[in-house]
Amino acid sequence: MKYFFDPQWKGVFLKQGLADFEALWGLDLVSLDTPNIGRSRDGWSSVCAINLELDNGACKKLIIKRQQNHNSRTLLHPCTGIPTFEKEMISILRYDRQNIPVMKPVYFARRKKNGVQAILITEFLDGFVSLDNLVKRWKQAEWPRNTKNNLIKVIAKCISRMHAKGLMHNSMYPKHIFIKRNGDDFLIRLIDLEKSKQGFFALNRVCRDLESLHRRAKGWSAADRIRFLYAYFDTDRLDGRVKKICKRIIKKTRAKNDILAKSKTDG
Repeated sequence: MKYFFDPQWKGVFLKQGLADFEALWGLDLVSLDTPNIGRSRDGWSSVCAINLELDNGACKKLIIKRQQNHNSRTLLHPCTGIPTFEKEMISILRYDRQNIPVMKPVYFARRKKNGVQAILITEFLDGFVSLDNLVKRWKQAEWPRNTKNNLIKVIAKCISRMHAKGLMHNSMYPKHIFIKRNGDDFLIRLIDLEKSKQGFFALNRVCRDLESLHRRAKGWSAADRIRFLYAYFDTDRLDGRVKKICKRIIKKTRAKNDILAKSKTDG
């Protein structure tokens, strides 16, 4: 994957003089968070937002990610790796082919200059909020039980379908699950797919992602977690197989928490 440009967006970029790599690379934008530094001696990556005017006069926000010498290893590139945003772009297209809801890609390109530079642009998830922020809202507003259950079911079904397609997010944190509420219904989008990969072992991809979500799902009650499992496994009871997986997830969570506690003590 060296180049991608959504035809519906290409005209908009052309009119604003942003249809080539150099113009996009040279944009002076403020990072949305602290840039990542250190993958290599001069490696870095940043995430910014940009507003573009459409033909009808409306403005549309996009997310633009830029990086230099910031690579991730893959099976096909075990030594040098490929740009992490290229890896994410490949995952976005793979998820889209499998009807797993993710952000919509607009542009991707890479070039060799001062090493390897890459740009990835996606549409801003207008009206969506991260799951960790949404959980704070459900606690503050005391959502009706049915509304909360619908949200949990949407999340569980999405992750279950992803795993059934042989995919592992590999960074399944609440901040990487974006939700848009429409009454009692919810839309979901998964973001930050740069660590995602094909999970060749079903049990491994299930436990890896569910443990990550379980450990970081602050504000979820025990009943919420059980309802999630019911929806994920499409069952109304936790049989021996499901209980075995749950025990493995709990064991991994405790081990991770012990490691974190020890590191804080040593620090």
